[in-house]
Order: sequence, then structure tokens, then C-alpha cells
Amino acid sequence: MIIFALNFLFGILVFSLKNTLALSTLEIALLVTLLLVVFTTFKRYKPFSINLIFFIIGFTWMGVFSTLILHPDIDEKFFNKPISVVGTIHGLPEKSSQKSSFSFQVSEPFQAKLKLSWYGDTPNNLRSNDTWKLLVKIKHKNSYQNKGGFDYEKWLFYQQFDATGYVRHSDNNKLILKSSSLSINSIRQNIRNTLSTHLAELPFLGVINALVIGDRSLINRDHWDLFKSTNTTHLSVISGLHIGLISGLIFVLSSFLWRRCISCVSRLPAMVLGAYFGMLSAFLYALIAGFSVPTQRAFIMAGVVFLSIILRRQHSAWQLYGIALISVLFFNPLSVFSVGFWLSFYVVAVIIYGAGQHKDRHWFLRLLYIQLLISLATLPLIAWFFHSGSTLSPVANLIAIPVFSFITTPLSLLGVLFLYLDLEFLSGLSFSIANQSLVYLSILLQFLKEIDFNLWHHTQNSSIDLILLIIAVLFTLLPGALKLRKISLLLILIIWFHPIEKIKHGEVLVTILDVGQGLSQVVRTKNHTLLFDTGAKYPSGFNMGDAVINPYLDSQQIDLLDIIVISHGDNDHIGGLTSILKNNNSQKILTSIPGKIPEMASLCQSQPSWQWDGITFQMLNLDHNFTGNNASCVLKISNQKHSIMLTGDIEKKAELHLIDIWGDQLQSDILISPHHGSKTSSSEQFLTVVKPKWVVISSGYKNRFNHPAKAVVTRYQEHKIKTLNTNCTGQIDIQIGSNISFIPYRAAHKRYYQRTCP
Repeated sequence: MIIFALNFLFGILVFSLKNTLALSTLEIALLVTLLLVVFTTFKRYKPFSINLIFFIIGFTWMGVFSTLILHPDIDEKFFNKPISVVGTIHGLPEKSSQKSSFSFQVSEPFQAKLKLSWYGDTPNNLRSNDTWKLLVKIKHKNSYQNKGGFDYEKWLFYQQFDATGYVRHSDNNKLILKSSSLSINSIRQNIRNTLSTHLAELPFLGVINALVIGDRSLINRDHWDLFKSTNTTHLSVISGLHIGLISGLIFVLSSFLWRRCISCVSRLPAMVLGAYFGMLSAFLYALIAGFSVPTQRAFIMAGVVFLSIILRRQHSAWQLYGIALISVLFFNPLSVFSVGFWLSFYVVAVIIYGAGQHKDRHWFLRLLYIQLLISLATLPLIAWFFHSGSTLSPVANLIAIPVFSFITTPLSLLGVLFLYLDLEFLSGLSFSIANQSLVYLSILLQFLKEIDFNLWHHTQNSSIDLILLIIAVLFTLLPGALKLRKISLLLILIIWFHPIEKIKHGEVLVTILDVGQGLSQVVRTKNHTLLFDTGAKYPSGFNMGDAVINPYLDSQQIDLLDIIVISHGDNDHIGGLTSILKNNNSQKILTSIPGKIPEMASLCQSQPSWQWDGITFQMLNLDHNFTGNNASCVLKISNQKHSIMLTGDIEKKAELHLIDIWGDQLQSDILISPHHGSKTSSSEQFLTVVKPKWVVISSGYKNRFNHPAKAVVTRYQEHKIKTLNTNCTGQIDIQIGSNISFIPYRAAHKRYYQRTCP
């Protein structure tokens, strides 16, 4: 069964990596060939044929499931304009000081699942399952596409949202029908409100709330960062571990009590009775957590085990594992897009394997062995998904797992139960102990976090190292009798001493990050890094420093910025600076507005030119009295053959000023489009002098400024300039050496669920 399940998974995984939803001629031919192989070999090679069938079914099932999700009933006429819709709030609305966010199932004038935000003073009566009439503006699914960044488009697809949008303020926004207070989501919302009131003074209220109802919206940002830096985030929300633990405890307790009744046991075996209660408790815990995709997966996995006991079937652990894997993927093949899916099934496989080793050892030593095995075995997955990890996570988890499993989670659940039974003393005591356990645990985690070698980063470019790490871990997991574990040590040494591919002397890599309607560029030479502008920051607190730039720098193992250039003071160029300075060391800041940046900032003119590793950097916008956009720092970067010009938001006045000062010296192969392609920039005179072969535009998808302007695009075309736009390409890597090469991120990582360029 496990082999069948893996082939079913492989078929789903192969389809998930496709660039387009439609089948190509080659793919159709391969499928037909596989079917012919099945028909011709079924009798002689039955196991082989059945495995092929499971692969084909998995591939087909993923295609059918994806097609149904990617074809919502929303006419194009409803996008990007105010429309009135009627629908129902699903799940728990999340409210902050700036906005409320919620899932909205529209019933009129179309049927679709929307991810909506309501900014400003929102109603306090936003409750799950309530029916509302709202004035909304919706848009197609879109996200920033950069190395190391969060793929919001994939997440929206995985969560089966059809579009995103926001609520427009209108007197016609009104509650139409109030939901029953007995609905599960209403109960969950009541629990959250009750906990927020009764536990407001407890520092770990957010974690307790997450453990009870699976809602992590109240978790403190500092606590979340602490768990993340020690690889213990999986413990702070309801996961398979929590559901398995609670259902397991109920199974053991109910079986134990049933055995005390001899006549009861003669009618129904204690293990069968315990399995019924175990399954019921797993279902109820998953239900109170909103039956989210992770809890569905955990319930199915627990349910397979308990059903085998109820049906009194003798199955090996690996058979049950295979059945659970097929069941989870059948109900939702999109699970392969979830990090939790891979980690949970992978960890369970490691536990099954580890449990069979060292059976003659003391139980504590076996437990310690399994914990260390899990920490080692998950290193490749953590490197692949998160690009960083905690070296000390085995120590952190060895202590954190028992604390969460036997103290925090059970007492949090008991606290809620006592609270609703009006046993306030017992409730307060339970919550107090649960909170205090997290306080003491956080002291240890903070200590581990601050150890210098705790955090490590994996560079996305070093795929060879990652492959070698996976092979090394597999050799480590092999039974000792095979005497192959020494090979893993050799592979680790190869990884350790494997030279990281660096930029050569005389070459420069310019990365134009996809920061929507804004600008941010990372310039790297062999030994130095420069950051030019930092994108925007929004009233909600969301900023491009945290969302895009820092994740990219982490993915490239960059923690030192030799120079930061802030071209001018507009929010879409300076907004992310605070987050950048908080997470990275910087030696110097050059800007046209030093008064807005107190930390070591000086005018761009103070450093007119310098050289790094055979690359010349030259500030161009000198000797002027401009303010605002026209004061933007302009930087030309050159090697012996090619050059690129970074222009900020200069407009025609500054362009003419540059022509007066530099004349033909402005000529550059690549021009970063001034002011995102605004009609106030890229003048005829400027383009004639610069003579770029390529123009790169940094603008937001369907932005409200309509950048780039049609007149400017036409002007580029008349000058026979090739254009690239981050709203279509995502991040753009420009490698400048003896030749120039462009790598658009979306094209290199295209998937069928992502939006296409218009």
C-alpha cells in the first residue's frame, strides 16, 4: 500500500509542477503510452501495472481538481470596479487597528470565494456565517514574485480563493441575516472573544488561543519570531501532533476505564471502545479548530489508525501510513502545496522508522534517539522550504514538545472547558499554569536564539549542496548493519568545503525586486552589496522590507549592506528602510533627503564615485537645487563594456539637467525607467542621449497610476528599446559581465496556477 500511495503522490506532484493547466501534445502522448503499457503488462507484471495506474490516477485527479478551482463563475466585467455583492462570512474574521480581513462566500451576482479586507473603522459585528451586502472592489489573484519571498498566489490557490479585494465604504453595506449562535464558527468566535477578555493580561494569550481554536491571529509578533528562530512554530498552532496527542490520551484513558468493568469488556473490547472515543475526540478537536486543511489532514491520519482498530484489522504501521496518505490526497490533492503536508507525513515516516530501531534500549533513550533523528532528517526540508533553520532546534524541541504536549495544550483546553462550566477558579488556575509554562519555555528559547551559531541560512542558488545534504541524510538514516553511514560524513565535508559560486571580478549582478508599485534594487559585485531604495510601507504595517527585501537578502546569505541609497523621500522608495536597518548591518546611507534619515545618512553628492571589484559607480544628479522627485539620486554602474543607470523618480527637469552636465557620458545599455514609466519622465531628449537597448520598469500590477503610461511605452518602442516590467516578470536578475543576461523570475518559475501577463 505504501508504494501505491507514493505513486499516487508522485502523479499529483508531477502535475503540480506543470507550467500550464492544459495538456500538451507530448503529455497526451506520454499518458496514452502509459495506458498502453498498463494494458499490455497487467497480467505478467501486475504490481508494476497497478503502480502505473496509481500514478495516472494521481496525475489526472490533480488536473481535474485544479481545473474546477481555476475556473470560477466570475465574469471579467466584475473586476477592478465597485460592485455590490451578497454573501456569507466564512471562518474567523481577523481584526487589527487598521483593518479587518475575512473570507467571503459570494452568492450574488456570481458565486465565488473572495479574500476581502475592510480598512478603517470596521463594524464590530463581523461574525462568521453572517450574511452581508457589501460594496467591494475585486481583482485577480496576484503576488510579489521574488527569491525567498512568500508566494501569495500559490497560497490563494491552495486555499481555493477565486479573487481578492477590499470593501468600499458605503451606506449600503449592511448585515442581512445573522447566523445561528450554535454554528461551529460562531462558537469558535465566542471562544476567541471570551479568551481575549478573560486572558487579556496574560502575555501568551495568542498562543493559548491558537492551541484551543487554531486561530493564530492573536499571537504576538515577538513570540512568533522566537518560535520561528528555534524551529518550534509547529507547536504554537494546532497541528497533527496536538490532535494525535489529545485523541491518543482519550483513547488510553477511555480504554483504561472500560477495562475496569469486566462485563463491559466482554461485550466490547476496551481498545475498540477507546478507538471510538479517540476518533470522536480527534473530530471534535479538528472541528473546534475550524476543520482547516491541516486539521483535516491530522484527523484523517488519526482516523485511519482508529478505524483499523474498530474494524479489528491487522495492519502494519506502513500500511496505515499508505492508507492515510492516499486518503488525504484524495480529499484534497492541493495538500502538496502545503509545507505542513510534507513535514507531517515526513516526520511520521521518520517516527515509524525510528520506532523500529533500538528496541532493546530504555524508552527514554529511544525517545531521545527519535527526537534527534527527526531534527536531522528534517534539515533538507527546512532548507528547501524556509532557506534557514535553527542548529539548536533538537534541544529546543526536546524540551518544547513535552511542555506543549503535557502542560500547555491540555491545560488550555481544560481552561476553556472549566470557563464554560462557570468554574472560574479552576479555569483561571489552568490558564495561569499554561501561560507560565510558556513564560519559562520562552526564557530557554530566547537563550538558544541568541547563541551565535543557532541560525543558519541556505542560499537558494546552491542546489548542489541541497541535493548532497538530502543524500547525506538518507545515508545517515540507513540501518547501521549496512555500514554506509560513513558516506554521510564524507558528503557533509564536501558540502562544508564546497566553494560557493561568487560573482567574478569585473562583473555585477543587479536584481530589480518585485515590490509592486515601488522600487528596490540590489547591486552585488564580487565582495560588496548595495541596496538602492526599499519599496513602500503601508498603514497596516505591511512593508516591502519585511515582505520582500529581507527574505531575498536572507536567501542569498547577505547580512551586510556596504551602502544603502535612498533616492528620495517618497514612501514607495523609503518605506521599507526601518525594517532593513533592523535586520541588516549597513555601513553607509546615501540619499537626497538626509534629514529624514538620522542614522549615518549623507547626501548622494558626498560620494560622487567609487570602485568595487572592477566595477565603477558614479552619482550623476549633482549641483542642483531640485526637491522631490527631481532630487532623486541617480547612479550609473559600469564595467569595461556595459553600463546600467538607476534613476529613482527623476522627471523631465532632472533629465535635461543630467544632459547639460554629462552629455553623451549618460549613454547606458540598460535604463531603469524613471518614475516607473510615468508620462512626466523618459523624455525624448533623454532617451536620445542615453540610447538604452533595454528599459526595466518597476510598477505594480494594474496600479492606480496606470504606470507605465501608454505614451511612454510608445516612445520606447519608437526608439526600438526592449522593455521588461516587474509587474509581468516578477524579480529580474541582470548579470552584467562581458555580456548581458536577463533572468525574469516568473518565467523561470512559472506554474499553471499563477496569473499570466495581459
